[in-house]
Parts: sequence; C-alpha cells; structure tokens
Amino acid sequence: MALIEAGVPGMLVRFAGWPFPREVPTWEAVRQALMSPIPDEVLLKVLACPLWLLWAAFTIALVVEIWAAVRGVQVHVPLLGPLQAVAAGLIGSLAIAVLPIDVGSSSVPARPQVVPVAMKYEAASDPETVRISSPPTMVALADRPVHVVKQGDSLWTIARRRLGDPLQWMKIWKLNAGHPQADGQVFTNPDLIRPGWRLRLPLLRRDSGALPREKHVMPRPVETPQPKPMPSSDALSEEGTGVGIELPSGSVVAMSVAAGVAAAYALTRFQRRRRRVSPSIEEAAENGPEEPPASAVEAMRRAYRQSFRERGAEPPSDAELIRKSASALEVPGAVTLGMGEHGATVDVALAGLSLGITGPGADGAVRAFVLDLLQQAGNFRTEVVMSRQDALVLAGIGVEELGAVPGLTVTASRDEAVDRLEEVMFTRRRLLAEREADDVGALREHDPGNVLPAVVLVASGTVDVGSRASAVLASGSGCGIGALMLGEWSPGTTCHVGEDHRVRSAEGLLAPRLVRAELFHVTRRDLAAALRLLVGVQGEDSPPTEEEAAPPSWDHPTPVWVRVLGKPAVWVKGQEHPLRIRGLKLWLLVYLALHPQGVTKEAICEALWPGKPLGHEFHSLLRHLRHTLEESTGLSGEPFIQLEDDETYRADSKMIGFDLWDFHAAIKQARTAGDRASRITCLARAAGLCGGDIGAGISEEWILDERYPLIVAQVDALTQLAELVEGDDDEQALELLDQARRLDLDTEDTWCRLIRLQVRLGRADQARQTGRLLRAHLQSLQVEPMPETQELLASLARSPAGSGIESKIYGQDGRPPPAVPAGRKLRHR
Repeated sequence: MALIEAGVPGMLVRFAGWPFPREVPTWEAVRQALMSPIPDEVLLKVLACPLWLLWAAFTIALVVEIWAAVRGVQVHVPLLGPLQAVAAGLIGSLAIAVLPIDVGSSSVPARPQVVPVAMKYEAASDPETVRISSPPTMVALADRPVHVVKQGDSLWTIARRRLGDPLQWMKIWKLNAGHPQADGQVFTNPDLIRPGWRLRLPLLRRDSGALPREKHVMPRPVETPQPKPMPSSDALSEEGTGVGIELPSGSVVAMSVAAGVAAAYALTRFQRRRRRVSPSIEEAAENGPEEPPASAVEAMRRAYRQSFRERGAEPPSDAELIRKSASALEVPGAVTLGMGEHGATVDVALAGLSLGITGPGADGAVRAFVLDLLQQAGNFRTEVVMSRQDALVLAGIGVEELGAVPGLTVTASRDEAVDRLEEVMFTRRRLLAEREADDVGALREHDPGNVLPAVVLVASGTVDVGSRASAVLASGSGCGIGALMLGEWSPGTTCHVGEDHRVRSAEGLLAPRLVRAELFHVTRRDLAAALRLLVGVQGEDSPPTEEEAAPPSWDHPTPVWVRVLGKPAVWVKGQEHPLRIRGLKLWLLVYLALHPQGVTKEAICEALWPGKPLGHEFHSLLRHLRHTLEESTGLSGEPFIQLEDDETYRADSKMIGFDLWDFHAAIKQARTAGDRASRITCLARAAGLCGGDIGAGISEEWILDERYPLIVAQVDALTQLAELVEGDDDEQALELLDQARRLDLDTEDTWCRLIRLQVRLGRADQARQTGRLLRAHLQSLQVEPMPETQELLASLARSPAGSGIESKIYGQDGRPPPAVPAGRKLRHR
C-alpha cells in the first residue's frame, strides 16, 4: 500500500514531471503549440494525466476505508466502487498481517490421520499443575459461544449479526485460525468458510449490547435427588452443547442431550396418542394420567424445560420439539465429551475420531458418548456400530430391543462391527471417486438428501480388533468415520478416567484438551431407559395387504420396480411382498415416474407441499426414501434418485423401473412393429401393465390432469389388441374389451365393440346385460346414448333370442358397422 501511495506519484514526477503548466499560457503560445508538432515531452505529460487521476481516486478511497474501519461503519462513495473494494481488501490484509495469530497451537493435518503421538499428559497432585512430558502443541477449547456456519455466511456477516459490529470479523478469524473443523479441514483462509463449520465467537462485555457471556458450570457429583440445570445460552437448543446437568442417579449429561431426549419423549407421546382409539359406549372411559417416563428421562426433560424458565422464556411445546427434530438434517461434526478446566467444553471431531478410554470411569463416559450420538440419529445423521457383547456391557438390554434403536447397528461380534465400518469406508471411497469429491462433507453439501451419517465404531480395544480398526481409519480419511475404543488405543489418543470421571492422564493428539477434563457420564440404567425411549420415535408403516402379492415372476432388469398405474406399490427383487412405503415417499416415486427426464426440486416441492416455502422437508423425505431402498436392496451407496445439474432430480433407470415407463415403451414398439405377431407381442406386454388411474388414491392437483390421457392410452392398447386377436382367441378379446370398458365407462365405442363381439359369439343374453349396464350408466349421468349406440341398443331390444340378431347387428355381410366417431361427447337430456 505504501508502494502505491508513494511510489506511483514519485515515478510519475520522475519520468513525466508535473503534468500541468506552471503559469497560464498566452493565446499566442497556445496558437503556436496547436500549429506545431506535439513534442514527446507533452505527449508523455498528457498520458500521465489519467494516471494522476486514478492515483488520486484510489487515495480518496483508501482514506474513506481507513476512516470506515476506525469508526466501524460502511461508507460507499459513488464512482469509487472497484477502487474502494481494492482499498478495503488491502486494509483487511494488512490487519490480518499485523494481528498476532497463533495457529501453531492447534494446527493439525487437513485430514485427520491415525498416527501415534509420543506425548503424555498427567495430572499432578497439585490441582493447579499439570505435568507434561513434552511441550504442548494444542490448547483446550475456550469457553466461548459458537456459531454454526450456514450457506451464504462470511466472517463479516457473522460479526455483524452475532457481535453487532462487522469489524469484529478479525477477532473471529484470530480465535479460530488454524483450528480443525468437523469435515477434516483446517481453517486457514478467512475468505473461505464452509457450511457446518463451528466457529467460536469472542466474548464481549455485558454492557456492549451484544452477546451476553455464557456461564458454564463444571459437572460434578451431587447428593441431592433433584436434577440441577446449568445456566444456558440464548441459543441453547441450537448450540448450547457445553452445559451439563446432573441427574438423580449421578449421571451427568450435556444439555444438548437433554434437549434430544425431551424431543424424543414428545415424539413417542405423539405416536402413542395418534394410535389411541376411543372406547365404545359400553366400555369404561380411561381418564387416568399418562404413564410417566423413566426417572432419567423425566429428569432430563424437566431440566431442559427449566433452562427456558430461568431465562424468562416459555418452554417449547411438544409440537415445536417434534418440528425442530424433524427439520434437523445437518450431520453433527463434533461431540462434547465433557467440561475442561474453567468450564471450557471438550469437543472432539467425529470424522477421523481415534480415541481410547480406560479406567474406572471409562464405561460411563462411553455411555454418555453413545447416548449423545443416538439422540441425534434422526434423519440418518449419525450411526453407532457395536457388537452385541459390548452393547450388553454398556446398556444391559437385549439385542431385540437394541436392534430397534434408530442409528444403532448391533452386530454378532466385534469383527463384524469392524466389517461394517470397513464396508462404509469402501462405499464412501467409491462415491468420492465417482463424484470427484474431496470428502463426504462435499457430498452432503452438494446433495443434502444423501444418506451419509457420521459413523462411529464403539468396541473393546482387543489387539485384533484394534489393528483392523486402525487400518480402516487410516484408509478412510475424508469418509466421515471414527472409532471410540474401550481400552488402550496406541494408534490414536488414550485417556485414563478416574472414578470421579476426571481424566487423570492422556497420551496422543487429543491429550492437551482432555487432561483434567471431567467427562460426561451415564449409568447403565439411565442409558437403557433412554434407548427404550428412542425406540418409540419411529412411526409404523402399514403392513402389505393380500391384494399386494408379489408378481409371479421377476422379469425386471432393475432391483426395484414400482407400480403407479393403479394403486401404487414398490417391489424389491427377491422379496415376497411390496415394501411398506406410503405417504409422501410413495408420492415422490409417482411424481418421478411422470418425469422420466428429471424435474427440479422447486417443482417437486410445489407439488408435494403446495404453497409452502422451500425448507428441509424435501431433503428429509429424499433421505428417508433412499435409506429405505438401500436397506431393502442391500445396495449401500446407491442414490436411486440422481441429482443432475445441481437442480434436477431423476429416478435412476438402472436402479428403479416403473410400469408406466414399460407401458410407454411397449406402445412405442407396437407402433413400429413390422408384422402382426410382433405387434401382438408388444400390445400384450402393454395390456398386462394396464392398471387404471395413475396413483389411485392420490387426489392432488399435480396428478389429476395426468390421469385421463393415460386411461385413454390404456383403453386404446386393450381395444387394439382385442381387434388383433379376435377370431384367433375370442375369449381373450372379450376379456380385453371388458377390461377396457371397466377402465373408462364413458367411452361408448368400447361398450359397442363388446356387445357386437358377444352377439357374434352367440351370447345374446350377455349382450343384452351389457346393454342394460350401459343404459344404467348413462341414465346415472342423465345423458342420452349417441345415435349409433342408440341404434345398437334398439336392435338388441327388438330381437328375441335366436331371431337372427347377428345379421341385424353385423349386417348381411357379417361385418360390424363403423365404430362410434372419435371425439363425440355425451349429450345431456
């Protein structure tokens, strides 16, 4: 900046001199100058004038920006936009250069790697002293509020919105520079922040009018039987993970866990209430109180609600908790293990987590970690993998109950648990390679509907299991996986937890932030109660009905086949019954069937949620549908519904087949068939797919206009096939015409074709019965038959059985009269 301000004018004076005359020229001097050739010196001075003007404008912009930076305001000068932006950038860069930023204190690789660190931290007998065998390279997290970065955020906007002063962005940068984020990246560029990153904010004085300082209290055992909520921040339900509460059992959990348990209780109570059936008049009404939840659940719920009352706010209702839980799509990047000295939270990233816990307090700390992850498992955000042996040790309940906990995968052995982690790693590495992404965070950001939870293995650290898990973690950098081991863990960090749940010593990369920390902990009984509660948050899909039996044989090239002509249903290859998919998940498949070339998210949302602003609903629905298809087919990592061009969603034709697509393909092939036999084959395939109204049972506007054209196409296919097979297979022709008649009762031509065929086959009584059905249908609509139909029905009425009705209807040459002209509408009486 000094080079520009001093160097530019110096060079101009040195090489061009002063550009303007030093005295006012006379008219004669001006006339001679105009009549004479222009000297090189004058030409150089003329060319230097724009440069002087540009330098002057930049100097003005620089002065304005310096003044604005000092006063903390924004000033925009007309005509100086680009120059003012350059000046602002130079001032910002200078500020960053002169600020004392210690990034070395917390620098780690961009992608966490599983490497042994020969560094050990031990708590000394003096509570104010910590012995460290080698110089520390990391510091504990500060006791500060946290901002979760959202799309469109910048340090400037965050400082303006959260701190009340956009110039405070430099303090945010200084506080977070060099810190690793949940997606494995390190914050090294103040101009580049990603959604989902957690940025600590500077503390401001209470009289500053900005954020009040949060008061955090270290969790500690208590003897009182009442839960004690700790003070909370204004954004408790969103970010307040560093506040702990004590339960009557002695468990200590984060307030964010209590919030999740409260939401789970609200949802289970809703599920119970929605299934309630009022008793008949003969039965006694049940007016007693609801069955109370387990004591641990009730304690967490009460503490969470009390935290709002202490702030003078109204606790959220059950409906608000349910809506907030349903809208949570962001995969958590870190978990709070406990509280460090001076009330600082101890957070660890889930991606690349490599931690072992030993000592008397290890089991309780691991239980708290598991509960924290599972209460966030809604919308497939987290997954905990453990063996049945370890699950029994931690929770003390059977595999049957554990298997129904959302987000918990229980395997038969520890080796199979590592197999699951390895499967996730290989699947995600393939996805990263196919989609040319750096990590799963990029995949989630590109398509939030992807099923890519944070996956953590929880296992006892045996030698064999530990070596395999270490290899998987080393190969799974960027895959969003981690491991928490019960026992020594030399490949990563090991911490020893005493009976008071305080970390006595730690060794490894995370050691500096863990030593002397008091970890959250949960008893086995409290964990079991919470897990039983989480089982009830899932709604039940209706079982398949008998009429939804699987097709007799599977001749579809895709692993999933969807019927949309008629009552929608979804089949998976190898399963006897259709999937239990209903509601919006089924509607989404029907909508995609109508748009084989793809459709935008905005169009889908307008169809499924008309008039509602775009929100989380679409990605949540897409994530649930994809998970159902993945789980039923066993094809992990397949999206089934592709995102193209960052805005268009399309059903993958290699993975999902639709009867509607097959029907259109068969009709197209029939039109181009070269011979009668080929055409019959194509039309027979189309006729087998004719099921009636598309999306039967769906009455939304987006499907109503699609129905009649598809009914016409089905009726035409059936009548054309009947015409081709008549004479060779009259019974099949009758069945086809009767099916066409039932699909569209208003088309009189189909009725007339059926009556004539019945008459030709000598079934006059059936023909008269068909005629009576037609008259009854027309009378119900209060319309008269068309003249051609009226003549046919009159012939049936005048001709007694066996009186040559065939010749009256078909004519002397045995050929039927022309069909009813197309496009004729019913005539009202």
